Amino acid sequence: MTGLLLFLTAFVSPQQGAIAIGPQWIEVATDRPNIDRVDFYVDGALAGVARKPPYRIAYDFGMSVTPRTIVAKVWSDGYRSSESTTMITAASDTISVELVEVPLRVRTSHIVQAADLRVRENGAEQTIRAVRFERPAAHFAFVLDRSLSMGDGKLTAALHAVEDAMKQLRPGDTASIVTFNHLVARPRTTIDRTLTPSGGTSLRDAIASVASKQRTYAIVITDGGDRNSALSDEQALRKISAAKTTIHALVLGGSHASLLDRAATNTGGSVVHTSRDALQHDLRDVMADINSRYLLIYESNATTPGWRTIDVQSRTRGIEIVSARKGYFAE
Repeated sequence: MTGLLLFLTAFVSPQQGAIAIGPQWIEVATDRPNIDRVDFYVDGALAGVARKPPYRIAYDFGMSVTPRTIVAKVWSDGYRSSESTTMITAASDTISVELVEVPLRVRTSHIVQAADLRVRENGAEQTIRAVRFERPAAHFAFVLDRSLSMGDGKLTAALHAVEDAMKQLRPGDTASIVTFNHLVARPRTTIDRTLTPSGGTSLRDAIASVASKQRTYAIVITDGGDRNSALSDEQALRKISAAKTTIHALVLGGSHASLLDRAATNTGGSVVHTSRDALQHDLRDVMADINSRYLLIYESNATTPGWRTIDVQSRTRGIEIVSARKGYFAE
């Protein structure tokens, strides 16, 4: 008589009946041997594939708290066998959750977990949903100054630097290029090599034009100054200091706009002083820094609009917070 072997596959995250919202892991554990891969489906659509343990994928459930049907299909024995496990997340008509993303840089000898950190918003402690080491897919908006002062090869160097930086984008990333002088051009997805330096400078208007509700890294290349923007510093800062926009700037020459310092500080970005010859190298470093950062995600329980301060601190010895988003404007 031959015994029947029974193998167990179960969801680790999310749990049956739990609320699935925002970015989080979808993960299963299984004792089935000789696994080839695990396919994950969300509401009937393939969401991702895991080929080695831990069998999990990162998935963004969005902000709508609705029931989601999740299926894990386990292939084994050279794809000759398969089994599926299904679970359904919960719905809620009453929950009101705003997820805030905080890019941060840390110095530590080990991988940082949610339990290692504390987040306060407007002085009140918040619930951390996740701390992710890998950078999620994002939109990169390259904002290029093409005013008359960007002559002497600076604009050409900026175009070459952006072309090189776009090679560092990861699967799932998107990119756009916004050029500006006294006017702000419509975003493009390709580099226009016919551009020549001309006109004045509308830096504030250009930066504000990339404000987005999706995860966005705005990388500004300019020689500083602003003579033509319709927006004030405060108006521009309000537009760009959203919960999912991070501002980085590379400034050529001695001129400098304080707006860039404030924008980078508010959003957890950086300002790099560079030159025409060093620009490509320095932009590579900025991209590498973005790609190596942590992303902390927490639930905000605030209900009033306006500026909300963010304070990230370590609960654990040996972790130093180098930089993090300082706050955001909530509409």
